[in-house]
Amino acid sequence: MANTEPQLALADIQEPVLNTFWPPAPGWWLLAVLVVLFMAYGFRFFWQKWQKWQKALPLRQAKAELRLINRPEQSAQLNELLKRLVHCYSPRHPVLSAPVQQWQDFLQQQLPQQSLPDLQSLLYKSAPTEGDFSAYLQFATRWLHKVCVKQLERL
Repeated sequence: MANTEPQLALADIQEPVLNTFWPPAPGWWLLAVLVVLFMAYGFRFFWQKWQKWQKALPLRQAKAELRLINRPEQSAQLNELLKRLVHCYSPRHPVLSAPVQQWQDFLQQQLPQQSLPDLQSLLYKSAPTEGDFSAYLQFATRWLHKVCVKQLERL
């Protein structure tokens, strides 16, 4: 007798594919992109702060040096300090190599409301007067605080 039962087509047993960590699901990709963007923004923020801090470094150093200048014999040092600060922010400024009168005119136009003593007599006298020195010191202090800070804000 012939076998009339239908043949069963059995499929091989296949084990399920193991879940691996690669490639990640789309949600993980989105999270990774957000983390990278956040890190890039943070880096950019701190880089800008660091750059601004670096640009203000000569001004902070000048203020620290200004506190050490307190005698009339240091008038030339005070003048040199102001010229070095101008040189830091504008190395090719024509006033750096100009005569004393042009340097005085430059400083006076920066702060026209405050009087500036005659620098020619202050810097080249053998014994500068206490009044001229204190006026120049006050002018330099105000110039550092007002003019240079405004210049740094523009940078």
